[in-house]
Amino acid sequence: MAMLSVRHLNKSFGGLQAITNLSFDVEPGEIVSVIGPNGAGKTTLFNLITGVYTPSSGDVLLEDRSVVGKRPNEIVDLGIARTFQNLRLFTNLSVLDNVLIPQHHKLKLPWWKSVLRTPGYRRAEAEMHEKGLEKLAFFGPRLMSFRLHQPVYVLSYANRRRTEMARAMATEAKVLLLDEPSAGMNPKETKEITQIIRRMRDEAGYTILLVEHKMGLVGEISDRVVVLDYGRKIAEGSYEQVVNDPTVLEAYLGKRAADQDEGLDGPGGGAAGSDASAGDAGEERAPQ
Repeated sequence: MAMLSVRHLNKSFGGLQAITNLSFDVEPGEIVSVIGPNGAGKTTLFNLITGVYTPSSGDVLLEDRSVVGKRPNEIVDLGIARTFQNLRLFTNLSVLDNVLIPQHHKLKLPWWKSVLRTPGYRRAEAEMHEKGLEKLAFFGPRLMSFRLHQPVYVLSYANRRRTEMARAMATEAKVLLLDEPSAGMNPKETKEITQIIRRMRDEAGYTILLVEHKMGLVGEISDRVVVLDYGRKIAEGSYEQVVNDPTVLEAYLGKRAADQDEGLDGPGGGAAGSDASAGDAGEERAPQ
């Protein structure tokens, strides 16, 4: 049984068809990357899975249970959490507070117990605090020690990214949707976040669906890659298979450049290995 299944998903905004008949599965313990040029529908896909948008048709299943029509908070309760392409943190709150907040959805205590701070509430609060520290410690010393109580706005961009990932982990999700987790990071930080994502799967047991534009990262950690273009799936398979697919080459580089190119090179090389957009190939579209 697949952990996450997308079945014949469609989404239109007026006359714009953003997602068209999209289907794929994510098996338990897999890391699946979704790639594609700008405007391919990657973030729209995440919004459909997490309940931000309602599909025009089709279904999204978590362990064979449909999540379509449920509110985002209900989908988090079922076990799907996400990060965002543009950071969505409480910047005036501390790092620790940002990781405590998403745990409140699991509390089953009446409001008056929090007001009166009953023994039961204090026990639950202590458990949340311990779990928050555990998730932050997963990222090593970068979010611990004195940074625990620093407001998020003083953190580096990379540490804000780490805080958002820790927040998603604190929801007790089964599936993590990571939207460009290495955005804004230098090569050293990208290498570190690559190792962290792998550890999320290998040590913490998460199933991961990833949107990423750094092909070195995608090639290193992905079990499978799904390629979107204009909301349609144009390829699916191993990293080596999709980066040499002629349809993928054309989507990224344009037809003339694709005819002249043998394939998207592996990590760190060629059109897909570069973090820059493909700006030298005529009317090509830049990878997101």
